[in-house]
Amino acid sequence: MRVRGLALDVDGTITLSRPGYLLDLELASMLREVEGAGVRVMLVSGNALPVVVGLARYLGLRGPHVAENGCLVFHGDTDEGAVLSVCSRSCRDAARALEEELADVLVPSWQNPYRTYDFAFRVRGADPRRVVELASAVLRRLGAPCKASFSGYALHVRPIEASKGRGLAKALELAGLRPGEVVAVGDSALDAEMAEAGVELMAVANAEPELLRAARRVLPGSSSDAVKALVREVLLSA
Repeated sequence: MRVRGLALDVDGTITLSRPGYLLDLELASMLREVEGAGVRVMLVSGNALPVVVGLARYLGLRGPHVAENGCLVFHGDTDEGAVLSVCSRSCRDAARALEEELADVLVPSWQNPYRTYDFAFRVRGADPRRVVELASAVLRRLGAPCKASFSGYALHVRPIEASKGRGLAKALELAGLRPGEVVAVGDSALDAEMAEAGVELMAVANAEPELLRAARRVLPGSSSDAVKALVREVLLSA
């Protein structure tokens, strides 16, 4: 298979470690090289849109790029691009309710004022899996059309229909790429959703167990080291 597109998660995937927020600068240079070889690099992240688009701009990646765990897709030049909504309803009100009811264990992300559909919280002093259960119970009681998920970094409250796979499918359509030409790489259970777009799903070696089971291939190396190994393969075949 000739790879024409790479769909990459951000935190824990193109960073030096997981958890961790330091970008691998060697990988950044390699991604620009693979873009120069005609391979589109798309970021698929749970981060807010300004974070994802700003990062893509400074890395020199054409995209399209997916933010808010599949709810928003940014397409075009980073100065004049278009923002497309894949989700149809916001979980802002539900997130505010969770913030009040679970204030002892949830700390709202600084990115929340810049989010539209998906809202994030840091989990404080508790097992994230247990907090997801508590949050899910609150959402059911409220009748909110939202779901709670943990990314390994934050608890996300997002629309029922939200999926990294839905967002990535829209990005592929905009880029004119066939799913069979695209490889997706991630580190968390939420990244397993990218397989819904029909792409070849891969995991970094230090990924969460759910993704390791779902991935068609586990790349050698942790976080950005694994992605660098893949990019070297792609450059050799480009």
